[in-house]
Amino acid sequence: MERWVFYGLLAAIFISIRDIISLDFIKRYDYIQYIVVANIILFIGTIMFIVLTDFKIKKPKMNDLGIIIIRILILYLIIEPSIYNSIKDCDNPGYAKSIISLNTLFVFILATIIYKSELSKKKILGILLILSGSYAIA
Repeated sequence: MERWVFYGLLAAIFISIRDIISLDFIKRYDYIQYIVVANIILFIGTIMFIVLTDFKIKKPKMNDLGIIIIRILILYLIIEPSIYNSIKDCDNPGYAKSIISLNTLFVFILATIIYKSELSKKKILGILLILSGSYAIA
């Protein structure tokens, strides 16, 4: 098994576990309450990591800093609230995640366009199966 497949499967498993154990929490709190507490805990953990491991922070280049800020804004202002509210407003988190998982399809299509990859009949069939599977689940 290739390394990227292993890490992809590992991420998929733990994202599933995160979503299931978070469901009750998501139903009781709004996104802002969650994100404030999560960021406080993350900040404390990050500071402890830096102090305990003597980690040296490398100053990012200016254009890299801009990309980091854009990613943070997209993550915390669009992606996470959308996932949070989708799961919160759904009877079964699997339904919401079946739609959210269409990001795979969007990444594939965008990468095909940007990198000018070839789109074969087999890949088009895969796209149709993803779409029909998500529709059937949701």
